[in-house]
Amino acid sequence: MNSKESKVITNKNLILFLISILILVSFCSLLFIDNHSLVAHDESLYATRAKLIIDTNNWFTPFEKAHHKTIGSYWLIALSFKIFGISEFSARLPSYIFSILSSFVLFKILKDISSWKIGIISVITLSSSFIWFSYGRYCSPDTLYIFLNLLSVLYLLKTNNFLEERINNKYLFISGLFLSLPFFVRSYLQLLPLIGLFPLILFKIKKLSAIKTRYFITGFFVGLIPLIIYYFISYRIYGLDSFIRPYMLLQQKALTENDIFEGFLFYPRNLILLTTPLFIFLINGTKYILKNKSREIQILLVFTPFINIIILMLTASKYSHYGLFTIPLLASNASFGIYESFKNKSNSSKLTLRIFGGLMLLISTLIFLVSIFNFNLNIISQLGLIERFLLSLLLLISIFLSLNLFYKTNSKSQNINKILLIFIIQIFILNIFFTNGIIGNPNNDFKDFIAQPDIKKIIKNNPIYIIGELDDKNYYLFQFYLPNSKLVKTTQIPKLETYYGLISDKDIIKFNDSIKHKFINLKKFKNVNFIKINKKNFL
Repeated sequence: MNSKESKVITNKNLILFLISILILVSFCSLLFIDNHSLVAHDESLYATRAKLIIDTNNWFTPFEKAHHKTIGSYWLIALSFKIFGISEFSARLPSYIFSILSSFVLFKILKDISSWKIGIISVITLSSSFIWFSYGRYCSPDTLYIFLNLLSVLYLLKTNNFLEERINNKYLFISGLFLSLPFFVRSYLQLLPLIGLFPLILFKIKKLSAIKTRYFITGFFVGLIPLIIYYFISYRIYGLDSFIRPYMLLQQKALTENDIFEGFLFYPRNLILLTTPLFIFLINGTKYILKNKSREIQILLVFTPFINIIILMLTASKYSHYGLFTIPLLASNASFGIYESFKNKSNSSKLTLRIFGGLMLLISTLIFLVSIFNFNLNIISQLGLIERFLLSLLLLISIFLSLNLFYKTNSKSQNINKILLIFIIQIFILNIFFTNGIIGNPNNDFKDFIAQPDIKKIIKNNPIYIIGELDDKNYYLFQFYLPNSKLVKTTQIPKLETYYGLISDKDIIKFNDSIKHKFINLKKFKNVNFIKINKKNFL
């Protein structure tokens, strides 16, 4: 075996063992729901609406008025609630499952178009990116939407003129089906991957006969059936607003929500930050793919993410997860960059490895110093003794490997296993932080509030009335975490029985003193008052 080959070889059994351990650790981290709280406002919105589906047992039109998103956005979360009960674990479980399945499909794609080595590297680099890690444990339909699109790509790439006609037609049908199903899950957001993948679709289909192309088109329209059924049922209940409101949301996000071109700097900046450190290998990966790989790989891993990012840059939106579809493709691109860096050892490859080693050395050293000396930060203090020891050990290994990579780029002992180990350590560290609530737990103060024994007993045994208007963040958090809540207007207070309620400071001041004095203020959370009102006080 020559020296170039030895640098790119990977220990398959070791890597697969570590990936299995990572999956197990990642799943176990979801079980620590005491250290989790939903993000306001996206997570609490999805969870509250999925909870409404369960409460009303209405899986198509549970809302009072036409909804701005397709109902498929909430089905998977609602199904998880139905099976496992309502909790942060069940809210986030579907995202975790489909992030794992998406990684597996990505591996299959890379294995088919290149090799299992590139596939393994892609899975590890993808899992190490903060944005993918976060949304793999986030209450949203995003990983399902990406999973369906990756399946469409997988089956589209399988088609060629050398396959048996029956199999080719089946693959085309399945590819079209999975390309349109995400419209039911993510509504107009599916236009992004559809436009991005259009050059690849055109490239593959123009090689086929018109008769074969119809199977792809047929599959596409079959995939739209759930969307058509939803809009039909919704139209019968809400009328034309069923079509207008999703379109208005698209217009708002693309054109009017912020200044036009607000995303011009936002998306490149955030994608770089949230894909650290894999973004370092994108230039090498792009050069290697354009020089050595087939046209379809070039379109998929270079032009498709480029098109998606350019479209996002030209919008008024500022949402990092809108670029989530590009992350598996960028991770695959970077994987070729990693492979090329160890295979060819050109000057640019050596520089890339040194930049990677230097950046990881800096990050690992900073986290290590914080974990040891704490610097009066409460973040690391949440870790127990075992977690601190494990974190310190992992960081020391990462520091050693990064230092070795930075100073000994020309060493014959360097190989891909070492760089993959740095990525794997980053994934382990992210899981430690998630398990202990350092990330994925943005509203712990809210959970502490409702977990107080006296409040917990009240909300368990009584309906809680949300009086007037709370700010959106608090409103949706209370909607999700309260087992039985009802929204009422301030004018309805005299007509209600003795009850417990939540009311904001700004709504309390609307009442005159004679009524305010009759509120029994039990607790307060920020600007929200938890009160008790007796009906006799208003007679």
